Amino acid sequence: MIKRLIFDVDGTLIAGSKFFSSIDGKIVTGNAIIIVIEEVLKKLSLYSKENVDKFLNAIDEYEEKFDNYNIKDYISFFEGILGASLDPAFVDILFEEISHCIPPENEKLLEAITKLSEKYEMVLLTNYFSQSQINRLNNMGIGKFFTECYGESLIKPYYNSYISACGKNKPSECVMIGDDFLLDVENAAKAGLNTIWVNSKNLKNDTTNTVMVKKVEEITEEMIEGLVNG
Repeated sequence: MIKRLIFDVDGTLIAGSKFFSSIDGKIVTGNAIIIVIEEVLKKLSLYSKENVDKFLNAIDEYEEKFDNYNIKDYISFFEGILGASLDPAFVDILFEEISHCIPPENEKLLEAITKLSEKYEMVLLTNYFSQSQINRLNNMGIGKFFTECYGESLIKPYYNSYISACGKNKPSECVMIGDDFLLDVENAAKAGLNTIWVNSKNLKNDTTNTVMVKKVEEITEEMIEGLVNG
């Protein structure tokens, strides 16, 4: 019996190529995180194309060095990347700018999430600061459906990150839903969870037995129950 659904955020709940920008609420196509970083660095008087590139390239590097997200390490890390002292308000400014980085329309997603929440416990497992991710989902009108946010104190792909996200449930009673095959499917399966792969890019990978959808809106109760009854 499936009791809990565990959702990734970026590329899963927040997906697509059109986003609100942080500038006047305009809609932009493409990687809105570039606009976010530009705005943050401008507000900190650290803007340059070189610093934007340094920041973007270092986002994944942080997770190679640390197994969690905490403010002290995060600020220290990016001070080293940028070669400058960062204002203590750096993280607050970053969170505010990122909160606008959401799809302009999500009515179908809201409908799907609402329906699933009537049947299952719903939580998040996302490699970033919980406050920032919840802010974004709240701005989309779906944050209220998720009771917990995991991944800040221990990131994926560490085994215990998946076990923690199960709460009091057995891994076999949970479903990990995400777009990253390694983090959200392969490693979640190794921890004993059922999986649904949000494969919006139509990638091919047959190494793990998983249900595949192109977007979260396609997930139904029947599909979830089929993971254990099929």
